[in-house]
Amino acid sequence: MKKYFRKIVWFFISISILSLVACFHNETNKNTDDKINNTLYVDIGFEPPSLDPALAEDGYSYRIVNDLFAGLIDFDQTNRPIPGMATSWDISADGKTYTFHLRKDLKFSDGTPIKAKDFVYSWRRLINPKTGSAYNFLLSSVINGKRIINDKMTADNLGIKALDDYTFEVNLEYPNNAFLSYMTMPNLFVVPQKIIEKYGRNWTDPLHIITSGAYILKEHVLNGHILAEKNPNYYDAKNVSIEKIKYYPFVDTNVSISNYKLKTIDTSWQTVPVDRYQELKNKYPKELHTIQWERIEFLNFNLKLPKYAKSLKLRKALTMAIDREVLVKDVLKSGQIPLYSIVTPTIENGKYADVKYDWSSQSREKQIIEAKKLYNEAGYNINHPLTIILKYRNNDLYKKMSIAIAAMWREVLGVNVQLQNQEWKGLIQALHKGEFDIAQGGWGADFNSVTTYTSLFLCNNGNNNAHYCNKKYDNLVIEAEQTADINKQQELFKEAIKIAQDDYAVIPLFEPTHQRLVNPRVQGYDIEQNYLDNVQSKWFSLH
Repeated sequence: MKKYFRKIVWFFISISILSLVACFHNETNKNTDDKINNTLYVDIGFEPPSLDPALAEDGYSYRIVNDLFAGLIDFDQTNRPIPGMATSWDISADGKTYTFHLRKDLKFSDGTPIKAKDFVYSWRRLINPKTGSAYNFLLSSVINGKRIINDKMTADNLGIKALDDYTFEVNLEYPNNAFLSYMTMPNLFVVPQKIIEKYGRNWTDPLHIITSGAYILKEHVLNGHILAEKNPNYYDAKNVSIEKIKYYPFVDTNVSISNYKLKTIDTSWQTVPVDRYQELKNKYPKELHTIQWERIEFLNFNLKLPKYAKSLKLRKALTMAIDREVLVKDVLKSGQIPLYSIVTPTIENGKYADVKYDWSSQSREKQIIEAKKLYNEAGYNINHPLTIILKYRNNDLYKKMSIAIAAMWREVLGVNVQLQNQEWKGLIQALHKGEFDIAQGGWGADFNSVTTYTSLFLCNNGNNNAHYCNKKYDNLVIEAEQTADINKQQELFKEAIKIAQDDYAVIPLFEPTHQRLVNPRVQGYDIEQNYLDNVQSKWFSLH
């Protein structure tokens, strides 16, 4: 049966993939001037939708925002929270009050001092619904946080305050074991009030921007390049080795690899072309790094559409019709792990590995029989097939993934599938607005806590692109977050996860790997330990 499906999958892949036209980037002056100027060249995969910390919500934006801005808490290459702009902090006995002690020498890139009041402004701005941040939920456990998010209270009621210029206090509604990890997120980094109020949405333009991190934005050529230079006013500037960072948004991974071979970039993005993985692994055994990535790849149902919202049987049939084993072993072939849950089996060192679909251990033949039965009971058959428009990000991996899934749906159920690729900016807007049928989705863990995934399916979460809502699920997640007993908390999270799974809110596919080529001249990159793939250029030096 598996050999048969492999033939089907590869048939559709072969007739659907167009030949790629190489469009090589030309860096004629790199060899001399930029080596003298100590420049790192980085592929970031896509044009970042936003460089505003409050509005950033994807890895492309985070890769740059992590260089441009800084927060109270920093993180190391093993993703652990460490002192940042705060040298230390105190936590009250009841776990609900955090007091952060700021460094005395903090400055924005224009030399303006950074004080505790700047964090008050930055956090109020993040949580304010008018800002439109999909990450304001990071502050939902702070006193009045949920009320502000739900627009029932103004942001100045958030439970934070500057006790003096160098002391910042945070008061929580309940103890939150993940709170320090939340604070490593770039959305909570400090931003300049006067510049934002003066220029509004245009404040991140290179002509206006003032930063707080290791680098300053100097150039931003849309779909061209982004240039950042070392910030001399950064509090730890003496330990920042690289003078300039040049970021390139290579959407086509083959173009990225060609530029790597030409030595016009030093690091590729998070994946290499699927068809070339083995070739590159053989050619660059010490430069190609493959790391298990704490992330879920899935498909979003648009639950605003009645055909999906009102038919659990249809959602389950489409989920079961996908052969994840074939998908990861025969199509993608880069170490991905089949996924049968809305959380990974690796989060929190495997605490939730046993929460998965009850049919996941059945034979493929039984899964197909059940999928067909459910599809028919949902009102569809060979004479009345379902039509799906499957949207995916314009990327080599997601293209092959989508073609393979379309082939499986056609063969197992007889579904009519139309494929549409879209640039990331356009796709994320379509997801937020609910302007899609079924669409590719993914979520990389921001910290090693199951809440990085469970928050994704809350009714009013800005990143809940399936537009799923189950109040019972929400209540269990909230109860779990407020429970101090670790064992009880885990039970509640498991119960919540099972509800969203049994609702078939999304179609989980696989836990990916990230593969990155790194030029040997880049030193200080401990990539093998960075399972979240959160990166800061200040860690590196060039030799």
